[in-house]
Amino acid sequence: MNAVLDAIERHIGFPRSRGSSVGRRLQEAKLLPLGGPGYAPELDQRDVCLLLATFMGAPVLHESPEHARAYSAMTPGGAVLSADAPDCIPRSALEYLELKSEISIGGDPDAIDDVRGHRFEFVHGWRELSAHTPEGAVTRFVLPGQLASHQQAPHRVAGVVKGEAFVSLMKDLF
Repeated sequence: MNAVLDAIERHIGFPRSRGSSVGRRLQEAKLLPLGGPGYAPELDQRDVCLLLATFMGAPVLHESPEHARAYSAMTPGGAVLSADAPDCIPRSALEYLELKSEISIGGDPDAIDDVRGHRFEFVHGWRELSAHTPEGAVTRFVLPGQLASHQQAPHRVAGVVKGEAFVSLMKDLF
């Protein structure tokens, strides 16, 4: 956990002090591993993506677990996905981030460069992840049934992670 928090501060700029508090809340909610006596918790790529999304999108500490759970439920465009939906559609924002992390770590150079050109926006006022590609396409992940094209508050404030920083973070950790 400490190595992850240090890497996020180094590559993304999110303060470690706040990160420790959010991480502890997610551990207490059983969303991240706790570790045990004599050994630290080991975080995998999915855990790091969940931690990063929660850091960047949850403005209030006590909302961190609820916000983290939302990233596991948000779908592209707010689509209600059935069990027989094609596998090429990411099932959640968290799954999408995990896929991008796998590409960052072991993908071919062109795919890694594509992720480097992305921009990820984690919206604060409501549950949304916007993934901007180098080509200018935007995929918005919102809770199922919501309109992704509808702004849900008068002002949109988002934490932004550039693809370059995301790739560097994942390569540093894994």
